[in-house]
Amino acid sequence: QGCVARGTGACGRQSGRRRGVIHSRGVYAMIYVFNGCKEICGLPGKACSAIGDCCKSISCQPLEECFKTIGNGCSSFTEKPLSTFVLVTWLMSGFELYYCVTAIGGLGPECAFGSDASVDMSTFLYVHAGFAVLNLVFAPWFQHQVWQNIVEKVHANHACVGPNNMLSGPTVQEAFKDVFLTDFGVLFYFFALLASFAWSWTGKGWADGVSQTCEIKGDVGQAAHLGMVFFWVAAVYSFCWYKCSCCAGSVRFPPQQQYSPVNP
Repeated sequence: QGCVARGTGACGRQSGRRRGVIHSRGVYAMIYVFNGCKEICGLPGKACSAIGDCCKSISCQPLEECFKTIGNGCSSFTEKPLSTFVLVTWLMSGFELYYCVTAIGGLGPECAFGSDASVDMSTFLYVHAGFAVLNLVFAPWFQHQVWQNIVEKVHANHACVGPNNMLSGPTVQEAFKDVFLTDFGVLFYFFALLASFAWSWTGKGWADGVSQTCEIKGDVGQAAHLGMVFFWVAAVYSFCWYKCSCCAGSVRFPPQQQYSPVNP
């Protein structure tokens, strides 16, 4: 009734403010989620650094230097963009590869696809393992390409590092989009990922028709299922990075990689 008394314009402004508040809360929630994931992924590096400090207290310099180096390497990795994508890819594709290798090692005469399958089980597993290896290689390569693009932008702009060495979200997101839209390696992987999803979907149907006496039936089905799930993980992750700068805004520029301005 209050809105009616004040007119529809007041209602529209009030509704717009409510939508803005909801959108802001969603953005902040996304930032907290990505920062939380990065903190979890950075725990091994912090643990190694802590062990190095303990070694220092007992005057064990070789172990101190070893653990400090490992800790700094882990911290440097997690501070770069797409580190969570790399770790998730390694985890999921690693399990895919494990299931494929286990199934290949347990192949027997009772393990065969039905007559509707266009390939035999061993061929399916070898191809599926190839897709898993491609995922394992692409993720760190893509991260490297985005990071190199960021470094080039730092040089070109002479400065883009803010307080606490935080990179501006638009800078990181722009680097992601540059590589995502212009790199032929990404284009090749896009079609390969579509082929992987189709291969996994088809293989899951073939695996469901395998005899129950086949001991590796579950491994084949799990490998195919992971292949389908990974497709959606990669798609959602890419969409979030492409559309939401808050995902990129949580990237910190490592202090040891400060770059001086490039002289014209």
